[in-house]
Amino acid sequence: MYGITLRTYSSFQDFVMSTNHKDISVTSSYTTTNSIQGPGTVLYNQSLYYNCYKSRNICKFDLKTNTFLHGALPDAGHDNKFPYCYYSCYTATDIDLSVDETGLWAIYATEENYGNIVISKLNSVTLAIVQTWKTKLFKKSVTNAFMVCGVLYATRYLSPKLEEVFYAFDTVTGHDTNTLSVPFEKISSDIQNLHYNPTDQRLYLFNYAYMLAYELTF
Repeated sequence: MYGITLRTYSSFQDFVMSTNHKDISVTSSYTTTNSIQGPGTVLYNQSLYYNCYKSRNICKFDLKTNTFLHGALPDAGHDNKFPYCYYSCYTATDIDLSVDETGLWAIYATEENYGNIVISKLNSVTLAIVQTWKTKLFKKSVTNAFMVCGVLYATRYLSPKLEEVFYAFDTVTGHDTNTLSVPFEKISSDIQNLHYNPTDQRLYLFNYAYMLAYELTF
């Protein structure tokens, strides 16, 4: 899955009605260094953050200046080495960006951590790694993950119409739990991306051209 264009809407209502959109060209080719790879893309502080094409790098595209910045995730698996889920899943999900109340995060896996999920807090201005945490959760065993208030939440498949949040890792305490059971409905079997929006405190799921929004209570 590759991309070269960002489509924006001035309001949530415009997005729902698919009107008044603006297309922003990020690159001119799907196979350039700065083209978008995978569905783990986030928009934060007027910049687009995503996995750079065919690399373990993070790209930052500044929407105000149309300039790029690159930051490396050392040893991060990429190009379907450690994607989400085992079978019949979306490709190029090795590096997933996430945003919460505390800032920008990268969710990925490394060989050194045996394919288990690694979480890195990123400086959103420079893309420098601020701090990294290693979990014991095998990345291919989960279908997606997202950050909320510094806590990683991971999901797993229950059925074609049902998903479950089953795991959490708290970056403040370093403690994790795999005893959560928070099921939620979905439109189809796979999840293309699952992102938390700290602005409205909703969880957004996208798959097969359907977007679902979930109200969260903690």
